[in-house]
Amino acid sequence: MIGKPVEEAGEDMKIALIRKKYLPGRGGAEKVAERFVTSFLQKGHEITVFSEVFNADEADNLHWVKVPRGTGLSKTSSFHRHVQNCLNKDNLRERFDIVYSLCRTFPVDIFRITEQLHVEWLPLGYSCLARFNPRHRSILKLEKRTFNPENTGLVIANSKLIKKQLIKHYKYPKDRIKVVYNGINHKLFYPASPEEKLEARKKLHITDRFVCMFAAGNFKIKGLGEAIKAISKVSPDVRRKITLLVVGGDKPQPFLKMAEKLGVTENLVFAGRQKNMREYFIASDLFLYPSHYETFGNVVLEACACGVPVVTTRQIGAAEVIKENSNGFLVSSPDRVNRLADIVSAYAKLPRDEHVRFAADAVESTKDFTWEKHIDGLERIFKDYCARKKKSNQK
Repeated sequence: MIGKPVEEAGEDMKIALIRKKYLPGRGGAEKVAERFVTSFLQKGHEITVFSEVFNADEADNLHWVKVPRGTGLSKTSSFHRHVQNCLNKDNLRERFDIVYSLCRTFPVDIFRITEQLHVEWLPLGYSCLARFNPRHRSILKLEKRTFNPENTGLVIANSKLIKKQLIKHYKYPKDRIKVVYNGINHKLFYPASPEEKLEARKKLHITDRFVCMFAAGNFKIKGLGEAIKAISKVSPDVRRKITLLVVGGDKPQPFLKMAEKLGVTENLVFAGRQKNMREYFIASDLFLYPSHYETFGNVVLEACACGVPVVTTRQIGAAEVIKENSNGFLVSSPDRVNRLADIVSAYAKLPRDEHVRFAADAVESTKDFTWEKHIDGLERIFKDYCARKKKSNQK
């Protein structure tokens, strides 16, 4: 047990949250941190955020400890050293029931995996020479020490995929890995009536098209290149009717060049970064997302919740939500572009009542994925950890 001895495992907990940058209102891991803080404060717990940047207002139960900015080749390793120094200064660590981290550092009580395991991502995202790069070597070393069971009391993963990879690479005890799935805001993402769907398509001038949607902040690692290649291999009779609707703020130029070379420029529409993602989901027929690797992929849940079936890879955690030929389709890896093309072509040719069935199955598959369930699951894990810490300290 890493944190202070717990005298009583009461209702309210004092939690140290470690996050390099605490930036409410941003996407991805920032939303994970913000949602945790907001929800646990509402439940009466006290949180102290340890971060380099804190874009929020401190309050009675919300505090900030400023961590010096990282320096050197690896900002990741530098932050680890600085945040541990902050925790150890004046025995600050002992004031907390739980030290909870959302980024690589040790020792901590509970670590939640929000980024890809670097040991998995390195061979996928970089050349074979990258493993000799000092920065990558330092991250791998830190990751290995973080997942030493003597340094981290409990790990929270957001998919079974990540749990398996953690056991495979680091032999972390499987009974100390808790899978807590991400949730979705069903007030923001929900299906459209036929009339609303038609209106959304009219706004985008795609009423007579079969629309495959792709959405990401990083086009390369989420598989836009493979999606374009797949469209180029779709049977010509179907390809003439296809629009690949790309949503996201990444640079389109490299992918426009690829599309031109493959002869599918007219099939692409780049919509840029958008705030109201639902308008684009409900205008689409299929969500084409051949991502290379990620711990989960909430965009898959969002698409399904809007009634859009998903084509994705088994290399993302959210693949666990997809049931073949029900709410979507799975391929083993993003380089299976011929298989992706066959799926898109076959789905586009299905009769309308089959599309309606897929849409209904997609919506149904997301009903149990709520942020309330996610937060309640975390709170149970935290309280159980505190209770076991108390019992351990009484021996």
